[in-house]
Amino acid sequence: MVESFTFGINNCYILSDTKYAILIDTCPERYCNALFEAVKNKNITLLIMTHGHTDHIGCAKYISNQLHIPIAMHQKDEILIQQPSAQKMLAHTPLGLILCQKVKNQKPVPYFQPDIFLTHGQSLKEYGIKARIFTLSGHTEGSMGIWTPNKEFFVGDAMMNIGASLKPRIYQNKMEMERSFYNIYQSDATAIYMGHGKPIFRQNTLIKCTKMQYKQYKGCISMNASHQHCEIEKNKK
Repeated sequence: MVESFTFGINNCYILSDTKYAILIDTCPERYCNALFEAVKNKNITLLIMTHGHTDHIGCAKYISNQLHIPIAMHQKDEILIQQPSAQKMLAHTPLGLILCQKVKNQKPVPYFQPDIFLTHGQSLKEYGIKARIFTLSGHTEGSMGIWTPNKEFFVGDAMMNIGASLKPRIYQNKMEMERSFYNIYQSDATAIYMGHGKPIFRQNTLIKCTKMQYKQYKGCISMNASHQHCEIEKNKK
């Protein structure tokens, strides 16, 4: 079961099974109390950060302390906890350039030490949830998603449903961002949940229209928990 909560322009998600739940991302620090009130009775066993930007980890320490749960993220984004601009952000749109400047000027969130460093293919079964981690680098070095047996895909900011394009407006590595974005598109996900904007469902025309952006590519994706396989190359004319 999926529950979503929106604070400002940030989405947080609870993914639950019959008994336990995990919280995916938090929100800017000013919403800590509101987020806690929304999730305090959900029997959450783990807090997962899809990446280390401050608008996603701002309430991590507070929620972890209040619920007495561990915080998990990718090790490559740990540096962003204390140095939000440690990974230089790039952009190719006017909005992206504005967001790059905002990231550059962000102040560190209340410091926390991640309890768990997640890796690609890692199962979340020990936390009571049938899901696993999927690497989605590019937006940040340590961006990642969560994939469920029901083919629900929580992708953080590796995809954004804001405006005409679904691509991230800012990225640390453009090639990796494109690769991860294409992986999401090529997957057989029935629902894609993003950090910003409404979710996309397979029948939605928005997900279909992304094919036009990638006519020049061919690729494949494996959701096998043991490895990630993706090959993207330009079609030969």
